[in-house]
Amino acid sequence: MRNKSITGANSLYSNPGKNLYSISSYLSIMPMRLFMLCILVAGNSLTLSAQLDDDVNTAVTYGKKFKEDDILCTSGYQYFTFDKGKNALGDKVVVVQEDAEYEFLSLKQFSSMTYAEYYNKFIEIKTFKRAVKYGSKYVVSERSGIDRSVTDDGIFFDDSRVQFYPIRFNQKGAMSRITVKKVYADGKYLTRLFFHSSYPIKEQVIEFKVPDWLSVDFKRMNFDGAKVEVQETKKGGYTNYVFIMKDIPAYKSEYRRIGRAYTDPHIIIQIKSFMSKGDELKGFDKTDDVYAWNNRLYEMAGNENETLKTQLAKITQGKTADLDKIKAIYYWVQDNIRYIAYENGYSGYIPASAQDVLSKKYGDCKGMANLLTEFLKMAGYDARFTWIGTRMLPYSQSLPALCVNNHAICALYFGGKTYYLDGTENYGPFGEDAYRIQGKEVMIANGNKFEIKTVPMLTPADNKILTKADFVLAGETLNGTVKVTLTGNQRTEFHQSYQILPSTNKEKYLNNYIEFGNDNMVATNIKTSDLGNRELPVSIEGNVDLSNTVNTISGDKYVGVDFFPKSLDRYVPDEKRIEGYDLDEVIKFEDEISLSVPADKKFIDKPENLELVYDGYEFKGEYILNGNKMTLKKELSIKNGIIKKTDFPNWTKFINAIKEFNQYLLSITNK
Repeated sequence: MRNKSITGANSLYSNPGKNLYSISSYLSIMPMRLFMLCILVAGNSLTLSAQLDDDVNTAVTYGKKFKEDDILCTSGYQYFTFDKGKNALGDKVVVVQEDAEYEFLSLKQFSSMTYAEYYNKFIEIKTFKRAVKYGSKYVVSERSGIDRSVTDDGIFFDDSRVQFYPIRFNQKGAMSRITVKKVYADGKYLTRLFFHSSYPIKEQVIEFKVPDWLSVDFKRMNFDGAKVEVQETKKGGYTNYVFIMKDIPAYKSEYRRIGRAYTDPHIIIQIKSFMSKGDELKGFDKTDDVYAWNNRLYEMAGNENETLKTQLAKITQGKTADLDKIKAIYYWVQDNIRYIAYENGYSGYIPASAQDVLSKKYGDCKGMANLLTEFLKMAGYDARFTWIGTRMLPYSQSLPALCVNNHAICALYFGGKTYYLDGTENYGPFGEDAYRIQGKEVMIANGNKFEIKTVPMLTPADNKILTKADFVLAGETLNGTVKVTLTGNQRTEFHQSYQILPSTNKEKYLNNYIEFGNDNMVATNIKTSDLGNRELPVSIEGNVDLSNTVNTISGDKYVGVDFFPKSLDRYVPDEKRIEGYDLDEVIKFEDEISLSVPADKKFIDKPENLELVYDGYEFKGEYILNGNKMTLKKELSIKNGIIKKTDFPNWTKFINAIKEFNQYLLSITNK
């Protein structure tokens, strides 16, 4: 299954400049034995460094400040200069050189890290060196950085690569230095720079030396509240812009953390124009400039529709109605083209040709969008290639920069409406959009012109989990029936998980759905709706034995029939939580659960109703007594997929109040 948080390009596509997440994404595809060997071999040279008292004292001081970190970057410096050149297409462009130096200090006796630099056809690594500090001097290591492809599955060629140094310290206060020189062959692909990294930083300096012939803007994102010192000086035909941030905590990976582009200070580099031999040449000054570049690369895909005709005829065979043809094409691409996020030189930006994607049966978001668009156009419909930034990016299309978009889809004008078709959204029904693109602006291609539209937002009621359960108590036995119905994105997510499971695991998966993750519940006789139709609501029903939950004390019975959504337990912040939650959905739970007792029994009492209303989330729960039947009705709505850190007090009260309501045990005694 393609995780819904993954977008149509990898990190180099959304940020082809400095990747500040270190090597963690690469390690997920690198064999662990090879990685451990690299660490042991490369790390041995760092174990004998003699330390200065000042370095040890600094380690002690910052070890108290950053207690959970092993390594401190004492100094990070990135220096950018600009020149003129040509890109691979022969265009006159601005070339950017980055000279960077980083010093690392061990805060513990034993510590290790991996420093990585990414490169591709746009970014060339000129120098990449590691040095070890002995006393007061650094000695450059003769070992080169380890070089690997970013993707290593052998399915396709990918020119995105990474060089990295594993570094190991065995003394507190030991130090190492990394020096890097890189050249961006086309300055438009240096998009944004973050101050935070995977390690704490004592001081991070980012400096730009801008010549007078260049018009460039440095957009300051999330600077409010961040202590970033900004300096600007002019001298000798240049303007120097310096950004300084100190005592920066490490960027920590947290479950469902809000995207760093929303929270962390960073700089977006916008090369607007430059002078060349008396002529002013355009960069990205307006959105029109970004579209002109995007559309130029799109038109370079080289589609040959003759090779698509045979497959299109097979897909639409027997279909006469327009809507049936459109759905058949859309679902065929979802089901038959494997999604892979990759970058291959300019092909990371130029969509793979439609015939190439069809032949290979895989493609990234751009390739899949290209094939889907061509199929629909050939079938006679108004389909257009479309760029979009997913919800992980906070930027508007009005910002003239490549980092605004990290995904590609197809916009279809049909029946007086605009449909946003995402070929990477497996099992996504026609007319229903994945949450990751809802509310986001799109840039729709239309020849030399373009349109900006917004993907509509769904409401919690559109994405519902409805639970209906009826239980009967007879002596020590508690049995019942449960039916769970999923609609909207909940239905799609179910299919994305369920359909890829081995047949031997599918029954267990269905059982878990109506056992609510409760180890004391046993489900049998499972029935489902037609799981071969992605457009239908998914329903799962069966018999459930709850006898293990019945408690008997002095002849009275105590039974709980409220089942707290266990998924919400993962969203209860503790004191270590750094940033807010991105729930990645809006959702509504509706439960109706009844418990019937014998005629000679009665309920002793019932809890007070609970109603909670906060900005973005609501809950309502009540127990209704009717003769020998007690019915629990409750609704939980998450209307805003983002829980900001400033809202943690309210959010925690909300969750804890629901859990307390959930823990109530119904008391049953003799009449």
